[in-house]
Amino acid sequence: MPKNSSHTTDEPLVGASAGEIKPKSVTAHAPSGQSRESHRESQSRWLRWRKQLFKILEKEKTNHTARLIRVSLMGLILVNVVAVILESDPAIFARYAVFFTTLEVFSLVVFTVEYLLRVWVAVESPDKRFRSPVRGRLRYMLTPMALVDLLAVAPVWFGMLIYRDLMILRGFRLIRVFKLTRYSRSMDLMVAVLKQEKGTLASAFFILGMLIVMAAAGIHMVEGDKQPEAFGTVLRAIWWAAVTLTTVGYGDVVPVTPMGKTFGTFIVLIGVAMAALPAAILASGFSYEINRRREVFRSKVMAMMADGQLDKKERKKLRNLAEELGIPPSDANLIIKEVSHEVRVFVQTECPHCHFPLQIDNSTGHLKIMKGTQ
Repeated sequence: MPKNSSHTTDEPLVGASAGEIKPKSVTAHAPSGQSRESHRESQSRWLRWRKQLFKILEKEKTNHTARLIRVSLMGLILVNVVAVILESDPAIFARYAVFFTTLEVFSLVVFTVEYLLRVWVAVESPDKRFRSPVRGRLRYMLTPMALVDLLAVAPVWFGMLIYRDLMILRGFRLIRVFKLTRYSRSMDLMVAVLKQEKGTLASAFFILGMLIVMAAAGIHMVEGDKQPEAFGTVLRAIWWAAVTLTTVGYGDVVPVTPMGKTFGTFIVLIGVAMAALPAAILASGFSYEINRRREVFRSKVMAMMADGQLDKKERKKLRNLAEELGIPPSDANLIIKEVSHEVRVFVQTECPHCHFPLQIDNSTGHLKIMKGTQ
């Protein structure tokens, strides 16, 4: 009986201990599982926010929020440029000092936050160079537009925190006007043309530089003895050569001898041709880039109209693409109409008599029957 009692007393004790151990193990692992789940949810939430912010800042140009932010930033940049111009007048600055200071602090905070957000969301870029969390962001920070964004705020922060009385740093705020290249289609087109024609423009300016040196050397030999202050050395004569070859001709320094005037006339004629060369290169580059963008848009329209029609989703994509390429809506609609008339609908069938495969081409009302593929 005691043995049984001891046995009966041992069972609940063992069961109780096992029951106690099991809840303890569950309660021990539950917080870690919940923390991991909450951590994953928080991380996924941050990733969603980052992707959405990248779309607003970089991608979705027709999104209403993105459009509002873009227009607001462009307006703030223009206001800053006007403010810097007005601040150069001491009387205006003294009268509206509080307004200018408040505007600068507000603009500095906005542009700094914009820069930091663009660096943060850079890893969402489709470009593989920026995918790495550290190296990708560093590569993005070295891109031209990121450097412009940095120069728009860094000198002002430097001036405010270190050299508060160094007013020359105000001039660096004019760099913010280059931020418009991110939002302006015309500026984007100009940058694209400059990148495309940079080699040709470099060659043209190199030739122009050589002609300036040669013209300075020639006028020095012809007029050096007569006007030593203006043409006594080749270095002094470079000013006259530069303004003459560029057809500016200030008239502050002119040749006085017959030989010098003859040489100057020859340089002016060469300068007319050289001054027109960069303009012709840029005009040709603009024409090529505009036609290239139209062809890109046309090829995209043809790809979407492979089934013979455009749905609402495809039309929206084409509107976004046209805005991104800087194509006016009227031109985009004209291209769509042209492609819709050019698109061909092919029907595969077979001859009812000999059962030979045929291909019917119905393009703009002209019916053609051709041999099909077996």
